[in-house]
Amino acid sequence: MNALREVYEKQLKSLPKGSLKAKERSGKKYYYLSYRCNGKVVSDYVGSDETVIDSLRERLERRKGVERLLKKIKKELALMSKVLEVAK
Repeated sequence: MNALREVYEKQLKSLPKGSLKAKERSGKKYYYLSYRCNGKVVSDYVGSDETVIDSLRERLERRKGVERLLKKIKKELALMSKVLEVAK
């Protein structure tokens, strides 16, 4: 379980964090990646290319899935630790 946790944590480091925001100006949509950095919200311009946007959406969804799995694994490890303490 610890090895699996380490794999997920390593994946999180390579995946983008934040959310994708669309802003419309003069009838065109422009996309920004918003995330927190040192307590401040930062918005990075991504562009308007649909292939880049779709790829980024997939990677953001993957990050959310990995975060959910990592949370479950941490709960299971805590539970296993408690069970082992009681068994001693």
